[in-house]
Amino acid sequence: MSSNADLQLVPETLLKKRHDLDALKASRAAQELKRGSRKRSKTDKNQVKVVRPETILIQARQRRKSQIRFNRVNKKGMQKRASNKSVVKTKVWDNSKDEEVEETAETHDISNAKRGDDGASDSGDNAGGSQESLHKISYRSNSVGCTTVFAVLIRPTVNTTPRTVKTTLTRLRLRRMQEGVFLPYNSMTRKMLHLVEPYVLYGIPSTETIADLVRRRGFCRVEGKRTPLADNNVIERELGDVGLICVEDLVQVLSNVGSDGGEDDQSEIF
Repeated sequence: MSSNADLQLVPETLLKKRHDLDALKASRAAQELKRGSRKRSKTDKNQVKVVRPETILIQARQRRKSQIRFNRVNKKGMQKRASNKSVVKTKVWDNSKDEEVEETAETHDISNAKRGDDGASDSGDNAGGSQESLHKISYRSNSVGCTTVFAVLIRPTVNTTPRTVKTTLTRLRLRRMQEGVFLPYNSMTRKMLHLVEPYVLYGIPSTETIADLVRRRGFCRVEGKRTPLADNNVIERELGDVGLICVEDLVQVLSNVGSDGGEDDQSEIF
């Protein structure tokens, strides 16, 4: 009786935890073994990668089509695909949903009623609320007449991309996917953007967009290193020669570049 009384009983919950811990250790050990075998197979020098002939033909055909388009635009321009005049369009914006809505007959009547006499007729609270939330916004649908554009690389430069397109993207400083740059919009830059138009997306940025981009994702090269523009000391040290000492000055210059000084301002900033 005394020997049985000296034995300590282990709770069942503690036994379950120990069992689960042992099972977890065993599963992790098995995963490590699998990962080790996979790493050895990947780093094997004798491994041969097989590419289908159909894939090679498809890539060659796409590369040839891209080169034909590049040569045509380089020789003849965009022709009728790009207008030389500034095109102004309108869109209907819903403030209550904070999104763009399609312009139907109802939204067209509401927007026209807002442009008429505002207090002439009040059909009800709901109608008044809808008239207040919907309004038309005019915007330029192309970049003709602007001084600065923001371009983003939206397609990867893979095996189907011709060397001439890669060279043009490098001259525009677009080397990685989702990388964006501010560019002066002159005749030379416009032609280069037309040459690589299937690979980039560009347009006129607003002042708020420029400020948001500079503060969040703005970088510059300082002694060969990529440095963020979050610190005003960096801007003053690198761009103090042209009169820029803070982020607000840089945003103001990027939004108004070329409006007063022509191409001289563009050469100093870009």
